[in-house]
Amino acid sequence: MASCPFSVGDIVRFSPSGKTRNHYQDSAGFGVETGQELAIRSIKDGMYLYFDKDAGGWPWNEFTLVHQAVK
Repeated sequence: MASCPFSVGDIVRFSPSGKTRNHYQDSAGFGVETGQELAIRSIKDGMYLYFDKDAGGWPWNEFTLVHQAVK
């Protein structure tokens, strides 16, 4: 997998693949709902995105950029 193109502070939308949606039918139980827009609070191992209240742990490729943080 390519490296994460996002940065801390970016706003992303959770847009999981069909495979992910089938595997985790209740993603809300992991703190993120399909279509939800969230601000990235941390990126671990250059791949996993985390949000408020330590929700996350999803790989970056399950998200699309909504708004890039001012750098």
